[in-house]
Amino acid sequence: MPNYTFRCPGCGEFTLFFNSMSGNRENTECPTCKSEAARVYFAPHLFTLSRKLSSKIEKGMEPQRMTRDELGAKQKQTKVKANRPWQVG
Repeated sequence: MPNYTFRCPGCGEFTLFFNSMSGNRENTECPTCKSEAARVYFAPHLFTLSRKLSSKIEKGMEPQRMTRDELGAKQKQTKVKANRPWQVG
């Protein structure tokens, strides 16, 4: 869902959300005062993560291996008796 920021001379900045790229235009009408508003362009948000931080994030996504001792005592499973004789448990 594309969104575009516009600046009205009287009201300030506002953002419009569109369902398609057809809303890509230079000027639009301010929803508050109905005056002409110009589109505001921002620099793209480009950044890079350090190798240490990116590896830490990736390791956080991996499942951790645990020993049986770390998991704790094994839970005893109990059978549930069925109320109906045709249900086998």
